[in-house]
Amino acid sequence: MIGFVIALSSETPTLLKKMTYVHTSVVNNHEVYILKFLDDYACLIYSGVGKVNAATATQILIDCFKTNIVINVGSCGSLVANLKVNDIVIPNIVGYYDVDVTAFGYGLNQVPKQPIDFLTTRELNEKILDIIKLYPNSLSHGKLVSGDTFINQKNINKFNFDEKAVAVDMESAAVIQTCSKNKISCAIIKVVSDSIFHSKQNNTDWNKNITDVGKLIDLIINDVAYFLIYNNQNKILKV
Repeated sequence: MIGFVIALSSETPTLLKKMTYVHTSVVNNHEVYILKFLDDYACLIYSGVGKVNAATATQILIDCFKTNIVINVGSCGSLVANLKVNDIVIPNIVGYYDVDVTAFGYGLNQVPKQPIDFLTTRELNEKILDIIKLYPNSLSHGKLVSGDTFINQKNINKFNFDEKAVAVDMESAAVIQTCSKNKISCAIIKVVSDSIFHSKQNNTDWNKNITDVGKLIDLIINDVAYFLIYNNQNKILKV
């Protein structure tokens, strides 16, 4: 089964109103919905904000709903001037920006005994791009980095960002690390909701933009789920 991890219900403002969902569960305080697409199903879980919530939600999908494809969808902040609100980021590489165990010989932002960079599943990305490339929105494949801080102009200099990083969020790296440990296919799809370059207050921008960004996220989830299920990717994709 395909599983979608979304941090907040406000990031999918219309999806559940339009979709037929056949079952609703609450597992460890996480809301999980089973949605019907064609003759198959996908599950959607609201993780809450942050790395621990995201990792917990991902493991719930894997353990309780036998998910073999996990797609983290949601909003992100832009770290580069050419990425603007409503642009889409489908990263090939995901990492952290707030990890420092260099005292023990690890690289900056490397979790001990884990890679510095996690790679999303190439075959899954290619299938998703078959849909997303039809959208009018600008698209980036650059590195996405995650941490437990909402990044804005006041705190960005507290962290060491990889020069390859184009966008930032608070969940993706934890989702893909959990998938990696479970040998589960994983993709990340993010829509830019705010930018350190185009505003003085990212949080105000997020509040202002999240409804429109959320409508685009709804469309992405709907289109990607239908496309993958129609093409039977749920059964043939392997890590």
